[in-house]
Amino acid sequence: MNPLIYGYVRALPGLSNQDIDRLRADIAAFAHRRGFAPPHVFTEHTWTRVSAWEALVTACRWTRTRNVVVPSWQHLNTQHSLSAAAQQTLQDAIRGQVWFASAVIRTGEAS
Repeated sequence: MNPLIYGYVRALPGLSNQDIDRLRADIAAFAHRRGFAPPHVFTEHTWTRVSAWEALVTACRWTRTRNVVVPSWQHLNTQHSLSAAAQQTLQDAIRGQVWFASAVIRTGEAS
């Protein structure tokens, strides 16, 4: 049985619904490549909110899932130093690892 991993996507300004769908697919592909079970992806539809973040942490604690993947560091915070702090906060909350599916955000690309 493959270990669980959850995904997290923040609907950042400039990301279309198609971009978000592609990011969710990127997370699923990352999980597959790394040998994780297909992930449930929590999506923060309003980038200034944290309800999906809170649901993610709750789910990780409930299922004892220790791995979370996000598309890139910008999905934790658009300022790099604050993103690093958010990454550490999330890792501490789940007692695990935050993975990045890619290094940068690509918006508005044709599929």
